[in-house]
Amino acid sequence: MKKIILTLLFVVSSVFAFGQTNADVVGQWYNAEEDVMITLFEEGQTVSGKITWMKFPNDENGKPKTDPLNPNESLRARARIGMGMMSGFSHIAAKVWDNGNLYDPKKGKTYSGMMTLKDANTLNLRGYIGFSFIGRSSSTWTRNLDGDIFRNETIGKGNVLTQLREDLMKIIEVIENISLKPAKEVIQRIEKENLLIKLREDLMKIIQKIEELKKAEH
Repeated sequence: MKKIILTLLFVVSSVFAFGQTNADVVGQWYNAEEDVMITLFEEGQTVSGKITWMKFPNDENGKPKTDPLNPNESLRARARIGMGMMSGFSHIAAKVWDNGNLYDPKKGKTYSGMMTLKDANTLNLRGYIGFSFIGRSSSTWTRNLDGDIFRNETIGKGNVLTQLREDLMKIIEVIENISLKPAKEVIQRIEKENLLIKLREDLMKIIQKIEELKKAEH
């Protein structure tokens, strides 16, 4: 009887220890300085992230900031807002996501990355080279609890349109990619990833933002 109770306790504790899923980190997060917003989202079985808001989106010339330090010359002119900067984070343990890639546009360098969910609204992010136990730098992010970040007046109309354009191009790219695959494979992917529902939700968000911009003009 004692062994049964101990076994049950172990099973229950295991469920709680590994109960986290990608959904627990998906959402909008402020960086440590709270001048950049990163939106984390599921991509297959992993978590990726992109810059979706900046307190200071323009450079000293009043133009939207780009990615001039990127080692890939063809990417240097891309807009900073809407830019993917995280990819491949896998849930490996209770509150830990590891084996990801983290790009720092301020330095133009890519590091390996690990995320640890300290609590529901606090995320510790660490970039490293080589092994995760050899630390390099870390920062603490806080979840955005203020609702729709697009309502923040510090983001300009031009930057909203830039982001909407980036999001729309990604949707088009997904559609183009699946259209080139065999019908059976397309159907399997749609069913597995609820792709149509996700595309519809993304399109509805873009339409909603466009409508908000139109109303703001009147």
